[in-house]
Amino acid sequence: MVSVGLILLPLVVYWNIQNFGFINYDDNLYVTENDSIQSGLSIRGLVGVLTDTRTGNWHPVTMISHAVDWELFGQNAGGHHWHNLVLHAINTVLLFLLLNQMTGAIWRSAMVAALFAIHPINVESVAWVSERKNVLSTFFWFLTMLFYVWYVRKPGWKRYLPVFVCFALGLMSKPMLVTLPFVMLLMDYWPLNRTAIDTQSKTEEPLPLQSAKARLSFLILEKIPLFILTIIFSGVALYTQQMKNAVADFDFLTLNMRIANAILSYVLYLENIIWPLNLAIFYPMEDIPLQSMLLAAAVLIFITIIFCFYVRKYPYLAVGWFWYLGTLVPVIGLVQVGSQSMADRYAYVPVIGVFLALVFGATDFLKKFKAGEWMMLASLSVLATSIYFTHQQVQYWKNNYTLYAHAIKTVEENVLLYQNLGIAMISENRPEEAAIRLRKAISLNKTDPALRNSLGVALTMMGKYSEAEEEYKKALQFDPTSIRARNNLGMLYLHTGRNDEALVQFQETLRLQPRFANAHYRLAVIFKRKGLNEKASYHYQEAIRINPEYEKMDF
Repeated sequence: MVSVGLILLPLVVYWNIQNFGFINYDDNLYVTENDSIQSGLSIRGLVGVLTDTRTGNWHPVTMISHAVDWELFGQNAGGHHWHNLVLHAINTVLLFLLLNQMTGAIWRSAMVAALFAIHPINVESVAWVSERKNVLSTFFWFLTMLFYVWYVRKPGWKRYLPVFVCFALGLMSKPMLVTLPFVMLLMDYWPLNRTAIDTQSKTEEPLPLQSAKARLSFLILEKIPLFILTIIFSGVALYTQQMKNAVADFDFLTLNMRIANAILSYVLYLENIIWPLNLAIFYPMEDIPLQSMLLAAAVLIFITIIFCFYVRKYPYLAVGWFWYLGTLVPVIGLVQVGSQSMADRYAYVPVIGVFLALVFGATDFLKKFKAGEWMMLASLSVLATSIYFTHQQVQYWKNNYTLYAHAIKTVEENVLLYQNLGIAMISENRPEEAAIRLRKAISLNKTDPALRNSLGVALTMMGKYSEAEEEYKKALQFDPTSIRARNNLGMLYLHTGRNDEALVQFQETLRLQPRFANAHYRLAVIFKRKGLNEKASYHYQEAIRINPEYEKMDF
């Protein structure tokens, strides 16, 4: 009955995401403009998916799931959204089953799972198609831990093997799972009580173990195969991100800045969990005053000391706290990937530790003061509040305009938000409004080639061809390898009858990216105009081979 309720809870709150569209922040990279996943479930398509690192990550299991969705739903974004939601609902039930198996505390486990299901901070992971990697990798996270509990009941290599396999699949969904072996060590202390150090807290129905209490050295040795996977996938993740120049160097972001941002982010994540009223898709990196960093550090140290002081009597406080601190380490910004200071999606797994500490702690607190009758009322009030704010947060993800307009109101002026809002308006055939937003973004960053390219597109749509040409050329001046700007400049030349100049731009585009279907198609058009039918046919067939949609276009 509890499991059924936990399935229905997120389905009700997120029900209308089936009517939402794709957004232009990563959804194009993962789905709508990704020829690898659009090639279908063919051998060529699977090879492309398995070798695709254009996202800055190697996560083939996630990309295969996107390929399956494209095969089933195509450009219907609702199907892609529902896949995320179903995975989130399954994750909710798996979390409940996991906690209940380990602690025997059915209602506390249900409350932790319910908060996970409907907390506003998790909306980003569920309502954003590109965050499939988050919900899918967490599915394997929970499977790994459930198999680990099964192994703990009766240790043996046959029971250890599915732990290893599920962990590997999780890492191939998203490398953030590298912290899972460390969380297992926390679970060994509590609630599994496998360590030689006993706790004063007893689970309601202790897990029946056939293994004796173990030393820490044995528990670490037992997880060596998992630590090996952690090291391998950490290296792969760092390598692929560096290939795409996604990792910020220390000249751009010094070590002191990273440490300050990490310390403050830990506290801001807590604030967003407890008071989730100012959530946004993007939090820009800002200069952090020394006093803010010191205050945040003091808060973290104080909580750590208090929870460690009560670690024997209330072990779930320390376990939940170190779950939170530890699982955020890969994304806290010490190795900075991207330009964000933090992101709600990064908290999808870490919040479980906070919920664990709060729910188990609050229950024991109320029991101590014989206020058990207030537990149900408090739980229902918290859940009702979460449902309201989560439903409200979900609505911002309806389309690009609602998402970025809300984010601009929530955080300070930011280039990325104005840029993506401008691109969204271009896709909605609102070039005049788009140009206003893009010029605003350019005023904040005058040397961004992508901004110049997007403004060029808006100006082209407005018929201001000379201004558009100037913007494309500025984009190429700042980045000569900008494929989009070069291809768009070629299309501008083609549209204005400057075929020879267009030919040069399309050929250069293909030199930089041989699998750029649009450039092949435009070359086919140019060569046909010149009477070079053999060349025209070759490029037309290449365009169709890369993207079958071009077969529907006139030639």
